[in-house]
Amino acid sequence: MNPDEATLALWLDDELEGEPLAAFEASVIGHPEHIAARLETRRWRSLMASAIPAVVEPPYPDFFNSRIAQAIREQTPKRGIERKPASIWQSLLVPMAACAGLVFAFWLGTKTQGPPEIDVTGAPRAIPVEQLVYTPENGVDAELYSSGGNSPTVIVLNGVRAIPDATDFSQTTSIPVGREIDSTAQAQDPMEP
Repeated sequence: MNPDEATLALWLDDELEGEPLAAFEASVIGHPEHIAARLETRRWRSLMASAIPAVVEPPYPDFFNSRIAQAIREQTPKRGIERKPASIWQSLLVPMAACAGLVFAFWLGTKTQGPPEIDVTGAPRAIPVEQLVYTPENGVDAELYSSGGNSPTVIVLNGVRAIPDATDFSQTTSIPVGREIDSTAQAQDPMEP
């Protein structure tokens, strides 16, 4: 007779008692592999008990206990609050009303926009916007002067203190320095000997 797995597991863990234990041990006498498995399980259990302490206190037990109690309170359903079944308005008409509102808003958006202004070249014309120069400090006004094309752009800042003439900008500016590689790349006149 082959024992069932649940009874075998209980026997291996020494959890069978009384009449079921006696009956199971009588049936296992002819199976030396089961007896060897029980001895191995007992040896393994004693080895683990000697290596791992039976009880380890957490470093802050009050904190852990309060967190566990809070999680239990949050998971426990509140009594007295009964949910009503969803009415036809909540389950069907609200989503339909939302869809109808979206379709209406889309249709209204297509009707209120006029055709885009077209330039002579056939490209849409941009809306002219006045240029604005951003200044990060309060009280500073900036004016931008440009003639267009390739001419320089001048920005005049009003409200900024004047920079003294004695200020040394050599540490904050980049001055190109001749490099050795640049001196070897000079063109020679082909007519020179």
